[in-house]
Amino acid sequence: MSAAIAGAFILGVPLFLLEVVLLRRQPRAILLFSLALLVVGLGYLASVGATADIARMLMPGQFPATAAVKA
Repeated sequence: MSAAIAGAFILGVPLFLLEVVLLRRQPRAILLFSLALLVVGLGYLASVGATADIARMLMPGQFPATAAVKA
């Protein structure tokens, strides 16, 4: 499993469970819209590399930091 996928799971699963608990009495369309917003947000974080950074920060032994790229 790559660091980006692990970071997405680290962020996505708790947020999804929180959405379900907080929006359980709302119409289904609101829950689906909030799920779409969560997917878009996680996609943005994955595209800029933040999910990999989060996984490396929370699990340093599992995903070691990569060497800096010299420009």
